[in-house]
Amino acid sequence: MSQDPKAMVKEAEVPAGYETVHAKSPVFYDSYERKAELKNQTHYCPGCGHGVAHKLIAEAIEDLGLQNRTIFVSPVGCSVFAYYYFDVGNVQAAHGRAPACATAIKRTCPEKIVISYQGDGDLAAIGTAEIVHAANRGEKIAVFFVNNAIYGMTGGQMAPTTLVGQKSTTSPWGRRPVNEGYPLHMAELLSTLEAPAYVERVALCDNKNIMKARRAIRRALENQRDGVGFSFVEILSPCPTIWGKEPVDARRWVLEKLVPAFPLNVFRDRKLDTSPGAMPPQRTVTDVLEISAKNESAQRVAVQHPHHFREYTIKVAGFGG
Repeated sequence: MSQDPKAMVKEAEVPAGYETVHAKSPVFYDSYERKAELKNQTHYCPGCGHGVAHKLIAEAIEDLGLQNRTIFVSPVGCSVFAYYYFDVGNVQAAHGRAPACATAIKRTCPEKIVISYQGDGDLAAIGTAEIVHAANRGEKIAVFFVNNAIYGMTGGQMAPTTLVGQKSTTSPWGRRPVNEGYPLHMAELLSTLEAPAYVERVALCDNKNIMKARRAIRRALENQRDGVGFSFVEILSPCPTIWGKEPVDARRWVLEKLVPAFPLNVFRDRKLDTSPGAMPPQRTVTDVLEISAKNESAQRVAVQHPHHFREYTIKVAGFGG
C-alpha cells in the first residue's frame, strides 16, 4: 500500500521529536458571541490587518503572563467589537476618547496593564487632543495605533493619514495638500514631546515586518509592566475592502506606498526617572475611597444645617475633548 503523500510531506518537513501545533491564544474567548451564527469568526474583512494585530497583542499578553491584569480600551471604528474577542477586562470608549479613558483606568488601578487600541480616523482625527495630551503627560499606558490611511468602518472617507493623491469618498480627485492638507505623521509628532518613553512604527506587509511588529508590541507591554512610561506603536495595516484590492495586493500596497510615506523606525526608546521622588503619588481605589470617607465624616461634624439637610457637592474635571 502506498503511503499518503500528505503524510510523507509532514514527515519530511517536521524534525523528529517536534510537532506542529496551530492554536488560538487563550487570551481570546473560545467563541465570539456577537452573532450566534458567526461565533467562530471575527467581524473583520478577509485580509484585514486588525486580525493580525489582535493575534500579536494576544500572544504578547499570554507570553508575559498579563492576562488577568489587562484592561483593553476600544473606541469607535473597525475595532469597536474587540471586547467580543479578548478575554481580559474590556472598556468601550466614545469615539477618540480611548486615551482619556485609559488614563482614568490606569490612575485608578495603577497595577493594571491598560491598552488603548485605536484606528487612524479615531486617534488622529476626533481623538487628536486626547492622544497628544496623554503622551505629553507620560501616562503609563500602551497605545496601539492601526493606520490604514482610510476610514474603514464608515465607508472609505479621507482620514488624517490618507496619502497625497489617494482617492476616497470625500477626496474623489485624490488628497490635495492645498485643499485637504498633508497626512499626519503621528509617531513623529508624539516623539517631539518630552514625556513619551517608547514610540515605534511597524508594518503588517510581510512576515519579516510582522515579526518586528510582534517585538514592538511586546516591548510596549513590557514597558508598562515595568512602569517605564507612555508607549506608542503605530502599525501600518492593509484594508483590502475599502482600498478595493485583493488581500495579497493590499499587503504589497502597504510595503510599496504606505511604508515610503510613513518610514518604519524607532523614534523614541528611553526610560524615565521612576524613582519615588520623581513621580506623583499613585493612589489605589481603596485609598481614594478611604480618603473620601474621612472627608465626608469631617464635613458632617463641621457643617450643621438648621433643617438637617445634607450638603451635596460635585466636582467635574477632565482632560479635554
